[in-house]
Amino acid sequence: MPVQQSFRHLQAAFGNFFAKRTKCPSFKRKHGKQSAEYTSSAFKWDGKSLKLAKMEDPLNIRWSRILPRAVKLTTETASKDSAGRYHVSMLCDDSVVLKPKVSAKVGIDLGLTHFAILSTGEK
Repeated sequence: MPVQQSFRHLQAAFGNFFAKRTKCPSFKRKHGKQSAEYTSSAFKWDGKSLKLAKMEDPLNIRWSRILPRAVKLTTETASKDSAGRYHVSMLCDDSVVLKPKVSAKVGIDLGLTHFAILSTGEK
């Protein structure tokens, strides 16, 4: 839930303050940009709709890009800018597929008479 996450942020801020790494934490203001951070236990995402904690209906979202199917969402941040618009950003863990190792290597030399000359002699 956002309250638990805000307490985690506050604890980290005071920990940094007492360790003399930063200044004393300041309180958030009511006006301007506001945000709430939800951990994975506080929202549900089924691939099409997003439902936040303590909400009955899912959010009506206009997606800016399509998320891959194998992605796992870890954190979601809902923010309101000073114009009154709401934005949702999602932090996700994605699996990276490693490419097969190749034993062949080719060197490229950029020249004046020819654009590129490969180590195999091809121009």
